[in-house]
Amino acid sequence: MIRAALLYSALTFVLAFPLTIHPATTVLSDSPDQRLVIWSLAWDTHAFTHRPLRIFDANIYYPNRRTLAYSESFIGSGLIAAPVIWTTGNLVLAANVVTLLSPVLCGLGTFLLARKLGLSEGGALVAGTVFAFAPARFLRLDQLHLTTVQWVPFALAYLHAYLDGHRPRDLHCFVGFVTLQALTSGHGFVFLAVSALLVVVWRLLLGEPIEPLRRVRDFGFVGVLLLVPLAYLAINYGIVQREVGLRRSLENWSVNGASFLASPTRVDAWLLRQLGMERVNATADAYLFPGVSSVVLAAVGAAPLLWSSLWLDVIVAIAIGAAAFVTWVRPIRVKLGSMMISARSVTTAWVVAAAAIALRLALARSSLVESWRDRRHRWTTDRRTDPSPPYILVALLGFWLALGSPLGLWPFVYDLPLLNFIRVPSRFILMATLGLAVLAGIGFDRVLAAFGARDARTFTRSAAIYTAIAVVALVAEYAAMPMDTTPFSIEIPAIDRWIAERPGIRAIAEVPIDNRSDERRHTLFMLHATAHWRPTVEGYSGLRTPMHEDLYAKLVSFPDEASLRSLLQLGVSHVVVHEDLVPPDALDGFNEKLRAFARWLTPVQRIGNGAVYSVHAPTETAQ
Repeated sequence: MIRAALLYSALTFVLAFPLTIHPATTVLSDSPDQRLVIWSLAWDTHAFTHRPLRIFDANIYYPNRRTLAYSESFIGSGLIAAPVIWTTGNLVLAANVVTLLSPVLCGLGTFLLARKLGLSEGGALVAGTVFAFAPARFLRLDQLHLTTVQWVPFALAYLHAYLDGHRPRDLHCFVGFVTLQALTSGHGFVFLAVSALLVVVWRLLLGEPIEPLRRVRDFGFVGVLLLVPLAYLAINYGIVQREVGLRRSLENWSVNGASFLASPTRVDAWLLRQLGMERVNATADAYLFPGVSSVVLAAVGAAPLLWSSLWLDVIVAIAIGAAAFVTWVRPIRVKLGSMMISARSVTTAWVVAAAAIALRLALARSSLVESWRDRRHRWTTDRRTDPSPPYILVALLGFWLALGSPLGLWPFVYDLPLLNFIRVPSRFILMATLGLAVLAGIGFDRVLAAFGARDARTFTRSAAIYTAIAVVALVAEYAAMPMDTTPFSIEIPAIDRWIAERPGIRAIAEVPIDNRSDERRHTLFMLHATAHWRPTVEGYSGLRTPMHEDLYAKLVSFPDEASLRSLLQLGVSHVVVHEDLVPPDALDGFNEKLRAFARWLTPVQRIGNGAVYSVHAPTETAQ
């Protein structure tokens, strides 16, 4: 593990350059999403020591509750960011430490997973390199909820360890990493849940005994305790989903086909030009290609099984599943260009399924008179020591879920629990990349075996040389540095620091804003609030309630009667005015309006270009 940690740390330093040499003063993008991440990590750190049991009652979108659950909570990442914030106070550095640590942990987790599956150290190092640095994952470093999927392979590693050794300690580690991944990234938790389900189903097909009483005993009180944070997370997100509508729709869910071949790395872009496909990167909706070298190694790893009769079993499973779907859910309709393929008839669907079963039996290698018990025993014996099947399934299902219209699976499954939290199904390419990474490690071991260098117990000199060549080849294809960075610092106005010292300020609004969707201004004010953590009507997240949409529309015209009445109705006690954010040619008119509404606004404090006003209902003049 030490060699792996050093390798992945060095590769992160090189491939993330120049972010790695300026982590305290630059970000990958100065966007509202990046500011939301920084604010979230700051809030989590604040809540750890001030209100841990009410961490979801964040200070944004006042007076709403549980507003941290309007998007990813980043609580797991907050555990990493907190020591940096406590020791340096630098929120930008804390966010970048979390970001840059993610590929290192992704690599280490996949390395551990590969070793638990029986791969050599060289194969495990290759697998970790693929998952940590393949473009489809590594180039999402500016999307913290997607890059921090590092606990997925750790959890799967201990799931395999438990299923192989049946040690309660391994089950507890699995549950602990499941909870940690859920706290770190909801997307990662969904990828983990789907992948773990595939692994468990595969093991059941291999004859893994269910033994419910033993599983409950192994889970024990420790397992229950480890699930408590996950239950707390689920309760808060469930309430928000029910009350506010945290749910994704099918609108604009699909990405174009070019996305699955698109990669901005130098080698992949050069290959596209040689193939006359220069427009792929220009027309793609996203960069989803995991790299030629990754795919080739994964194909080598999967080839022995894919050339077996397994594909016939897959056809049978799909046919039976489609027939069941048509029977109990709804007809299937898929549009291929101008051609519509539909399955409406239940009878026809089951006839097709029966034909697939008949084909499988006719082409089976074993005799038709062989007993099903013997067939099953031979089938499970052949595959029990092969680590590739479940990760072929992980890769294929991840790709199918990410696939766009018309062949994508997403429209049929997005209503299922957990899945309807995912806004963009193309993100399942991360799950597919993990499957490819494991298969690439298996493929590399097959190459080592062909050269007589594979030994799962020792890391020989020849194996080390071949591993170095493979890692260098992978990294050469993945390289896209220097990464684009932007200088960024958080400048807290003195007036916001003054608020931190005044306990009588109950809830605030900050102005001006230019329009109702002024996301950069709202996220700026959210960062201002990290100085005092008072409740604020400002907010930017995965959703916004109609009440706040209406309020922001009115605050564009602040100060006027409509905006002031809305603030009073919400219980806002003070308004922070930043005169330096008012356009110079509009400043005189803005100040004139402030004086005109003196009955509503009482000056409390002025420092530099900032001022605080108390908000109150106007006193009626006696007639």
